[in-house]
Amino acid sequence: MTDSEMLTVQQVLGRGRFAEVGEVRLTETDSRTGYVAVGGSLGRPLWAGHSVSDSAEPTAWNRVGVYRADTLECVHLVRLHWPVNALAFHPELPILAIGSGSYDGGYFYEGELTVLDLETGRATSLLRERREVTELRWRDRQTLEAKVSVFDENEEEERGFSTMAVAIAVPDWRAVKARSLEVDGPATEPAEPLAAVAGGNHRRQVWAVAALNDGRILAGLEHVAVECWSATGEREWSVPTSGVGCQLYVDPDESTAVFTNSWAGWTRSGSTIERVQLADGYSEALRTFDHPAVLSTDETGQLAIRPRSGPTEVLPSESRVDLGGYDLINHFFDIRRAPALLFLQGMGPRAHEDKWVVAFNPRRRRTERLFPLEWDAAQGRHLFGGPGVFVDGSIVHATAIHHGAGLLPGNSCVVRRSYPGGKAEWVHTGDHQVTAMDTIGCTVYVADNSGEIVALDAADGRELGRQHLQVNGHPVVPLSLSARAPDRLVVGTLDGRVLVCDTARRESYATRAATAQ
Repeated sequence: MTDSEMLTVQQVLGRGRFAEVGEVRLTETDSRTGYVAVGGSLGRPLWAGHSVSDSAEPTAWNRVGVYRADTLECVHLVRLHWPVNALAFHPELPILAIGSGSYDGGYFYEGELTVLDLETGRATSLLRERREVTELRWRDRQTLEAKVSVFDENEEEERGFSTMAVAIAVPDWRAVKARSLEVDGPATEPAEPLAAVAGGNHRRQVWAVAALNDGRILAGLEHVAVECWSATGEREWSVPTSGVGCQLYVDPDESTAVFTNSWAGWTRSGSTIERVQLADGYSEALRTFDHPAVLSTDETGQLAIRPRSGPTEVLPSESRVDLGGYDLINHFFDIRRAPALLFLQGMGPRAHEDKWVVAFNPRRRRTERLFPLEWDAAQGRHLFGGPGVFVDGSIVHATAIHHGAGLLPGNSCVVRRSYPGGKAEWVHTGDHQVTAMDTIGCTVYVADNSGEIVALDAADGRELGRQHLQVNGHPVVPLSLSARAPDRLVVGTLDGRVLVCDTARRESYATRAATAQ
């Protein structure tokens, strides 16, 4: 089965110059090749209410794109683990040198020197040790001058400085092997940097999307509490925010308003809850907090506002319930179309321990315990929260198993639980944290932070298909999903775009998967 058999991208909303790299940090132009190199950052995928940044493999939220200067078509896209600091085209060869890295805040200066072959698209990391690379300049065909960091604070103390200028001579830069170079040098400063910050795409991190019955699409992202796109792909209105639009929930009849949650960022860290009219984008603030808050809703349109600390408020009844403490790893539990307001509540001595799924009872104006998050009591694992959907009388939700070494292979799970009893009916495991989930009919679409979308049979958890999402041949990371029957899946991406995908071939690949059993 090929990737094209599952999803087809029909529309790309929120296009912008250099969209593939996220927020632009620096650019470098080469008149000889006609290329523009752009370094950018997608930002780590987390906010104060939710995190989807864990993976069993090394993550790379930074990008370098190489574009044709005349058309701005993206020719090459390189994923990097550290922020991009320097770019330098070779004066003669089809080579781009990339310097990246940062101080980890506690001990190491980490980064790498990467060489991209502009003909083959092969990117090679050259330094034997991880060192931050902050400046690059080609002296001649064989010699690259660089400003690199010491390895760690011990080396900084021994040398008496944190950075050094080095000259790296390589006879053939197109043949150099990975992890083959060691650097050392005197405590002198290199020349002034060549790269300069330039304008480009300012969209990142589409945390929430909603596909409406009338064809319109809503999205919340960095600097946008919510925006509305017409069925033909025109942006009708937008509600700006100084922070990040993290959540949005539409009235069940989809005719009046959308509720949004905007987070102000780590510096200010407050949240604003707004009610926005769907017709024209007119907004009014419902609640403001000087600390983060998280929204949840049910199929009837009840809305719960759960702050990081303090009581949770339920609208429109204005009931208040005490759910205990909240943190972005343990307690996020966003179940689409749930029959009741559902939360994760810690029952142990600390808020993150012994978490249970609880439901708000509007008649009694209090919560009732349903079932523990851990479905196998004999294992006694520490599980984290995640997104989910209510389908065919059960909850299908994502979780991850805690381990001191981080997310291990197979420790990211999607599990179907009976409702309200909580019995595990099937479990699907993966290596990457689930970012979003939604359903069309009996098919559950699960997105993860590796860039993959997996289709599962809601009845038994069988895998029906999987696809690494791409736009114009380059990978993207799905951060949010919204499905609309019969064949429409809207995807919000980490780089700030909104993809309208067709799932019309769903039945054909589901039939083949069933036949193959």
